[in-house]
Amino acid sequence: MAINVSAETLTTGESTMRPELAEQIATQTQFFAPLIVEPEGVRLYRDELDTVPVEWTEPVAGPTDPNRVVLYLHGGGYSSGLAAWARRGTARLALGLGCRVVAPDYRLAPRFAFPAAHEDVLAVYRHLIGAGGFASENVAVAGDSAGGALSVSLCADARDLGMPMPACAITNSLWADLALNTPSLDDPVRNGFDIRREMVEQLSATLLATGDIDPQDGRHSPVYRDLTGLPPLLVQAAGRDVCHDDSIRLAASARAAGVAVTVTEYPEAEHIWILNGPWRIEYPENYPDNPAIRWIDSGAEAPEAATAVAEMVAFIRRRTGG
Repeated sequence: MAINVSAETLTTGESTMRPELAEQIATQTQFFAPLIVEPEGVRLYRDELDTVPVEWTEPVAGPTDPNRVVLYLHGGGYSSGLAAWARRGTARLALGLGCRVVAPDYRLAPRFAFPAAHEDVLAVYRHLIGAGGFASENVAVAGDSAGGALSVSLCADARDLGMPMPACAITNSLWADLALNTPSLDDPVRNGFDIRREMVEQLSATLLATGDIDPQDGRHSPVYRDLTGLPPLLVQAAGRDVCHDDSIRLAASARAAGVAVTVTEYPEAEHIWILNGPWRIEYPENYPDNPAIRWIDSGAEAPEAATAVAEMVAFIRRRTGG
Protein backbone atom coordinates (compact mmCIF):
# COMPACT_ATOMS: atom_id res chain seq x y z
CA MET A 1 0.00 0.00 0.00
CA ALA A 2 1.37 3.41 -0.94
CA ILE A 3 1.16 6.20 1.61
CA ASN A 4 0.30 9.53 0.04
CA VAL A 5 0.25 12.88 1.80
CA SER A 6 -3.34 13.71 0.96
CA ALA A 7 -5.52 15.10 3.72
CA GLU A 8 -8.23 13.05 5.38
CA THR A 9 -10.32 14.33 8.25
CA LEU A 10 -8.70 14.35 11.67
CA THR A 11 -11.55 14.25 14.16
CA THR A 12 -10.94 15.46 17.67
CA GLY A 13 -13.09 14.00 20.43
CA GLU A 14 -13.89 15.42 23.82
CA SER A 15 -10.64 16.12 25.64
CA THR A 16 -9.68 16.79 29.22
CA MET A 17 -5.99 16.50 28.41
CA ARG A 18 -3.63 17.71 31.10
CA PRO A 19 -1.75 20.85 30.05
CA GLU A 20 1.65 19.20 30.47
CA LEU A 21 0.68 16.43 28.03
CA ALA A 22 -0.71 18.92 25.54
CA GLU A 23 2.61 20.77 25.75
CA GLN A 24 4.53 17.50 25.25
CA ILE A 25 2.55 16.66 22.12
CA ALA A 26 2.95 20.18 20.73
CA THR A 27 6.72 20.09 21.25
CA GLN A 28 7.09 16.67 19.65
CA THR A 29 4.83 17.66 16.75
CA GLN A 30 7.11 20.58 15.97
CA PHE A 31 10.24 18.40 15.89
CA PHE A 32 8.69 15.52 13.93
CA ALA A 33 6.67 17.73 11.57
CA PRO A 34 8.41 16.55 8.35
CA LEU A 35 7.61 12.93 9.20
CA ILE A 36 3.93 13.41 10.05
CA VAL A 37 1.59 12.54 7.18
CA GLU A 38 -2.16 12.29 6.67
CA PRO A 39 -2.45 8.97 4.84
CA GLU A 40 -5.14 8.29 2.28
CA GLY A 41 -7.75 5.67 3.02
CA VAL A 42 -7.89 6.08 6.79
CA ARG A 43 -9.67 8.22 9.33
CA LEU A 44 -7.70 9.59 12.27
CA TYR A 45 -9.21 10.78 15.51
CA ARG A 46 -8.05 11.77 18.95
CA ASP A 47 -9.29 10.24 22.17
CA GLU A 48 -8.29 9.61 25.78
CA LEU A 49 -8.23 6.17 27.37
CA ASP A 50 -7.90 6.17 31.13
CA THR A 51 -6.46 9.75 30.96
CA VAL A 52 -3.84 8.73 28.34
CA PRO A 53 -4.13 10.69 25.06
CA VAL A 54 -4.27 8.43 22.02
CA GLU A 55 -4.72 8.58 18.28
CA TRP A 56 -7.01 6.06 16.59
CA THR A 57 -6.56 5.01 12.97
CA GLU A 58 -9.23 3.09 11.06
CA PRO A 59 -10.20 2.52 7.40
CA VAL A 60 -12.15 5.52 6.15
CA ALA A 61 -15.18 3.36 5.40
CA GLY A 62 -15.01 1.86 8.89
CA PRO A 63 -13.39 -1.34 10.14
CA THR A 64 -14.35 -4.57 8.43
CA ASP A 65 -13.05 -6.42 11.49
CA PRO A 66 -14.33 -4.45 14.50
CA ASN A 67 -13.32 -7.17 16.96
CA ARG A 68 -9.59 -6.92 16.29
CA VAL A 69 -7.35 -4.05 17.49
CA VAL A 70 -3.65 -3.24 17.31
CA LEU A 71 -2.00 -1.29 20.10
CA TYR A 72 0.94 0.51 18.49
CA LEU A 73 3.70 2.01 20.65
CA HIS A 74 5.99 4.58 19.04
CA GLY A 75 9.71 4.74 19.77
CA GLY A 76 11.91 7.72 20.50
CA GLY A 77 14.03 6.51 23.40
CA TYR A 78 11.38 7.29 26.04
CA SER A 79 12.13 11.01 25.70
CA SER A 80 10.84 11.84 22.23
CA GLY A 81 8.23 10.73 19.70
CA LEU A 82 4.46 10.88 19.40
CA ALA A 83 1.55 8.89 18.03
CA ALA A 84 1.23 11.00 14.87
CA TRP A 85 4.80 10.08 13.87
CA ALA A 86 3.67 6.45 13.59
CA ARG A 87 1.00 7.11 10.94
CA ARG A 88 2.90 5.51 8.07
CA GLY A 89 2.83 2.29 10.08
CA THR A 90 -0.56 2.57 11.74
CA ALA A 91 -2.31 3.39 8.44
CA ARG A 92 -0.81 0.35 6.72
CA LEU A 93 -1.79 -1.85 9.66
CA ALA A 94 -5.36 -0.52 9.75
CA LEU A 95 -5.87 -0.99 6.00
CA GLY A 96 -4.11 -4.35 5.86
CA LEU A 97 -6.14 -5.78 8.71
CA GLY A 98 -9.38 -3.84 8.25
CA CYS A 99 -9.31 -2.98 11.93
CA ARG A 100 -8.66 -0.10 14.30
CA VAL A 101 -5.19 0.79 15.53
CA VAL A 102 -4.61 2.85 18.67
CA ALA A 103 -1.34 4.69 19.36
CA PRO A 104 -0.85 6.29 22.80
CA ASP A 105 0.97 9.54 23.47
CA TYR A 106 2.51 8.14 26.63
CA ARG A 107 4.42 10.37 29.04
CA LEU A 108 8.03 11.12 28.10
CA ALA A 109 11.22 11.67 30.09
CA PRO A 110 12.75 13.74 31.54
CA ARG A 111 9.58 15.59 32.53
CA PHE A 112 7.95 12.32 33.54
CA ALA A 113 10.08 9.84 35.45
CA PHE A 114 10.39 6.13 34.71
CA PRO A 115 8.15 4.09 34.70
CA ALA A 116 5.58 6.66 33.44
CA ALA A 117 5.57 5.33 29.87
CA HIS A 118 5.07 1.75 31.07
CA GLU A 119 2.21 2.79 33.34
CA ASP A 120 0.47 4.59 30.47
CA VAL A 121 0.67 1.77 27.93
CA LEU A 122 -0.53 -0.71 30.56
CA ALA A 123 -3.45 1.62 31.35
CA VAL A 124 -4.41 1.77 27.67
CA TYR A 125 -4.20 -2.02 27.33
CA ARG A 126 -6.28 -2.48 30.48
CA HIS A 127 -8.90 -0.17 28.99
CA LEU A 128 -8.95 -2.04 25.67
CA ILE A 129 -9.65 -5.41 27.30
CA GLY A 130 -11.99 -3.84 29.86
CA ALA A 131 -14.26 -0.93 29.03
CA GLY A 132 -13.06 -1.02 25.42
CA GLY A 133 -14.71 -4.40 24.93
CA PHE A 134 -11.86 -6.16 23.08
CA ALA A 135 -11.02 -9.75 23.94
CA SER A 136 -7.32 -10.12 24.74
CA GLU A 137 -7.00 -12.84 22.09
CA ASN A 138 -7.94 -10.21 19.49
CA VAL A 139 -5.39 -7.64 20.66
CA ALA A 140 -1.95 -7.38 19.04
CA VAL A 141 0.71 -5.07 20.43
CA ALA A 142 3.52 -3.69 18.29
CA GLY A 143 6.20 -1.05 18.61
CA ASP A 144 9.43 0.30 17.20
CA SER A 145 12.70 0.90 19.07
CA ALA A 146 11.83 1.77 22.69
CA GLY A 147 8.23 1.11 21.72
CA GLY A 148 9.27 -2.44 20.95
CA ALA A 149 10.67 -2.79 24.46
CA LEU A 150 7.41 -1.35 25.80
CA SER A 151 5.51 -3.97 23.78
CA VAL A 152 7.48 -6.84 25.30
CA SER A 153 7.29 -5.39 28.80
CA LEU A 154 3.55 -4.78 28.47
CA CYS A 155 3.09 -8.50 27.91
CA ALA A 156 5.34 -9.35 30.87
CA ASP A 157 3.62 -6.77 33.10
CA ALA A 158 0.22 -8.24 32.22
CA ARG A 159 1.54 -11.72 33.01
CA ASP A 160 2.92 -10.60 36.37
CA LEU A 161 -0.35 -8.86 37.27
CA GLY A 162 -2.45 -11.89 36.37
CA MET A 163 -4.07 -10.07 33.44
CA PRO A 164 -4.81 -11.75 30.11
CA MET A 165 -1.92 -11.12 27.75
CA PRO A 166 -2.25 -9.89 24.16
CA ALA A 167 -2.40 -12.49 21.42
CA CYS A 168 1.01 -11.52 20.08
CA ALA A 169 3.71 -8.85 20.14
CA ILE A 170 5.88 -7.33 17.42
CA THR A 171 9.11 -5.37 17.69
CA ASN A 172 10.75 -3.34 14.94
CA SER A 173 14.28 -1.91 15.34
CA LEU A 174 14.18 -2.96 18.98
CA TRP A 175 16.07 -0.94 21.61
CA ALA A 176 16.13 -3.11 24.69
CA ASP A 177 19.31 -2.47 26.70
CA LEU A 178 19.81 0.85 28.48
CA ALA A 179 22.94 -0.61 30.06
CA LEU A 180 24.54 -0.31 26.59
CA ASN A 181 25.92 -3.86 26.55
CA THR A 182 24.89 -4.39 22.93
CA PRO A 183 27.83 -5.37 20.66
CA SER A 184 26.39 -3.68 17.57
CA LEU A 185 26.66 -0.29 19.32
CA ASP A 186 30.41 -0.49 18.62
CA ASP A 187 30.12 -1.63 15.01
CA PRO A 188 31.74 1.12 12.88
CA VAL A 189 29.65 0.26 9.83
CA ARG A 190 26.33 0.29 11.66
CA ASN A 191 27.31 3.60 13.27
CA GLY A 192 27.38 5.19 9.82
CA PHE A 193 23.62 5.34 9.38
CA ASP A 194 20.62 7.06 10.94
CA ILE A 195 21.27 6.28 14.62
CA ARG A 196 24.68 6.52 16.28
CA ARG A 197 26.01 5.22 19.57
CA GLU A 198 26.25 8.79 20.89
CA MET A 199 22.50 9.25 20.44
CA VAL A 200 21.75 5.95 22.16
CA GLU A 201 23.96 6.98 25.07
CA GLN A 202 22.17 10.31 25.35
CA LEU A 203 18.72 8.70 25.29
CA SER A 204 19.73 6.16 27.92
CA ALA A 205 21.15 8.86 30.19
CA THR A 206 18.01 10.97 29.85
CA LEU A 207 15.70 8.24 31.12
CA LEU A 208 18.07 6.97 33.80
CA ALA A 209 18.50 10.50 35.18
CA THR A 210 14.81 10.64 36.16
CA GLY A 211 15.44 8.59 39.31
CA ASP A 212 17.46 5.87 40.99
CA ILE A 213 17.03 3.47 38.09
CA ASP A 214 18.90 0.26 37.37
CA PRO A 215 20.08 0.31 33.72
CA GLN A 216 19.30 -3.42 33.63
CA ASP A 217 15.75 -3.06 34.95
CA GLY A 218 13.82 -5.53 32.81
CA ARG A 219 10.96 -3.13 32.19
CA HIS A 220 12.94 -0.74 30.01
CA SER A 221 15.66 -3.28 29.15
CA PRO A 222 13.74 -6.51 28.46
CA VAL A 223 16.88 -8.38 27.33
CA TYR A 224 17.33 -8.87 31.11
CA ARG A 225 13.72 -9.82 31.87
CA ASP A 226 12.15 -13.22 32.45
CA LEU A 227 10.09 -13.75 29.29
CA THR A 228 8.52 -17.06 30.31
CA GLY A 229 4.93 -17.44 29.19
CA LEU A 230 4.87 -14.51 26.78
CA PRO A 231 2.76 -14.72 23.62
CA PRO A 232 4.33 -15.29 20.18
CA LEU A 233 6.81 -12.60 19.11
CA LEU A 234 7.75 -11.23 15.70
CA VAL A 235 11.15 -9.52 15.85
CA GLN A 236 12.15 -7.38 12.87
CA ALA A 237 15.82 -6.38 12.83
CA ALA A 238 17.45 -3.69 10.69
CA GLY A 239 20.92 -4.46 9.32
CA ARG A 240 22.00 -0.81 9.25
CA ASP A 241 21.22 -0.22 12.92
CA VAL A 242 23.47 0.14 15.96
CA CYS A 243 20.67 -1.45 18.00
CA HIS A 244 20.56 -4.52 15.74
CA ASP A 245 21.86 -6.96 18.34
CA ASP A 246 19.16 -6.08 20.85
CA SER A 247 16.72 -7.87 18.54
CA ILE A 248 18.93 -10.97 18.35
CA ARG A 249 19.55 -11.05 22.11
CA LEU A 250 15.89 -10.65 23.01
CA ALA A 251 14.84 -13.30 20.50
CA ALA A 252 17.38 -15.75 21.95
CA SER A 253 16.23 -15.04 25.49
CA ALA A 254 12.58 -15.47 24.55
CA ARG A 255 13.27 -18.76 22.77
CA ALA A 256 15.19 -20.04 25.78
CA ALA A 257 12.11 -19.23 27.87
CA GLY A 258 9.89 -21.28 25.55
CA VAL A 259 8.33 -18.40 23.62
CA ALA A 260 7.48 -18.87 19.93
CA VAL A 261 9.71 -16.34 18.15
CA THR A 262 10.01 -15.32 14.51
CA VAL A 263 13.05 -13.20 13.60
CA THR A 264 13.25 -11.43 10.25
CA GLU A 265 16.39 -9.65 9.09
CA TYR A 266 16.13 -6.61 6.82
CA PRO A 267 19.82 -6.15 5.90
CA GLU A 268 19.46 -2.85 3.99
CA ALA A 269 17.04 -1.19 6.42
CA GLU A 270 17.84 1.52 8.95
CA HIS A 271 16.46 2.14 12.43
CA ILE A 272 12.65 2.57 12.47
CA TRP A 273 12.48 2.23 8.70
CA ILE A 274 8.71 1.55 8.81
CA LEU A 275 7.87 5.10 9.98
CA ASN A 276 10.41 7.56 8.67
CA GLY A 277 9.54 7.59 4.98
CA PRO A 278 12.30 9.34 3.02
CA TRP A 279 13.58 11.30 6.02
CA ARG A 280 17.02 10.72 7.54
CA ILE A 281 18.92 12.39 10.37
CA GLU A 282 21.73 14.83 9.64
CA TYR A 283 24.15 15.29 12.55
CA PRO A 284 26.19 18.48 13.14
CA GLU A 285 29.96 17.96 13.01
CA ASN A 286 30.36 18.43 16.78
CA TYR A 287 27.51 16.16 17.83
CA PRO A 288 26.64 15.47 20.65
CA ASP A 289 28.12 18.69 22.06
CA ASN A 290 25.84 20.39 19.57
CA PRO A 291 22.62 18.32 19.68
CA ALA A 292 20.92 20.22 16.82
CA ILE A 293 20.17 17.33 14.49
CA ARG A 294 17.82 17.94 11.58
CA TRP A 295 15.76 15.93 9.13
CA ILE A 296 16.96 15.55 5.53
CA ASP A 297 14.77 14.25 2.69
CA SER A 298 16.58 11.33 1.00
CA GLY A 299 14.06 11.31 -1.83
CA ALA A 300 12.42 7.94 -1.35
CA GLU A 301 10.97 5.68 1.32
CA ALA A 302 12.80 2.42 1.93
CA PRO A 303 11.02 -0.32 -0.03
CA GLU A 304 11.32 -2.56 3.03
CA ALA A 305 8.82 -0.36 4.90
CA ALA A 306 5.76 -1.75 3.12
CA THR A 307 7.22 -5.26 3.21
CA ALA A 308 7.79 -5.17 6.96
CA VAL A 309 4.29 -3.92 7.75
CA ALA A 310 2.82 -6.55 5.41
CA GLU A 311 4.72 -9.13 7.45
CA MET A 312 3.21 -7.66 10.62
CA VAL A 313 -0.27 -7.89 9.10
CA ALA A 314 0.18 -11.56 8.20
CA PHE A 315 1.60 -12.37 11.63
CA ILE A 316 -1.28 -10.63 13.42
CA ARG A 317 -3.86 -12.40 11.25
CA ARG A 318 -2.40 -15.80 12.14
CA ARG A 319 -2.21 -15.04 15.84
CA THR A 320 -5.55 -13.31 16.34
CA GLY A 321 -7.63 -15.90 14.55
CA GLY A 322 -8.74 -13.91 11.52
